[in-house]
Amino acid sequence: MEREYCVNFEPYINDELSELVKTYGYRIEVPANTYYIKPGEKLTEITYIASGSTSHSMFGLTGQEKISYILSAGWFLTESLFANEKMFSIAERYTSALTDLVLYKIDANVYDILIEKKVFRDAIIRSLSNKRAFLQRELESVTLECVKERLKNFFVLLSDPVSSKDRTWYPLSHYYTHQEIASIIGTNRVTVSRLISELAREDFLRVINKRVELNSIHIAD
Repeated sequence: MEREYCVNFEPYINDELSELVKTYGYRIEVPANTYYIKPGEKLTEITYIASGSTSHSMFGLTGQEKISYILSAGWFLTESLFANEKMFSIAERYTSALTDLVLYKIDANVYDILIEKKVFRDAIIRSLSNKRAFLQRELESVTLECVKERLKNFFVLLSDPVSSKDRTWYPLSHYYTHQEIASIIGTNRVTVSRLISELAREDFLRVINKRVELNSIHIAD
């Protein structure tokens, strides 16, 4: 299996971009465990994440949660807002603060200034293209792969060879509960628990002190 795009968008560090946004945008802080955007809300600003992590999710009619992606420092929210001369959009997902957040808001006037700067244009394009590529991969996965394969791919994307102690078993770069994994791959907690046990019997993974480790033979370099 190949390591491609992952639900966790790792921090994107660009000091020039950060200083530019901080100079022109205005700062707000959001406490952890807060839903600060909900479906149906009117959005009139682009948001730059200066620090912290945000989760973007939707809920089905039965209450089941599906996490679209998790963003961290250096990424944008609603970065396509002002495309085609639009002045606002309507939120389609819940956005929550996984940690304390520091955000910078960019309105239409500030956007007109910043879009003339190459570093800002490149960052907007990067944010849009990475989200599109990841969501396309997610759509293909949900359409073509069974839940077990989605779970295996999810673990492979999270595997962390650098932290391996023996080069045989790879730990994961992030820890998730079974419920959180279920929300990410679009199933339920019971199914995740059952499949982890099944994959352990197949020697695809092992669980040490409640932490999943993957057998390196199943992961491409």
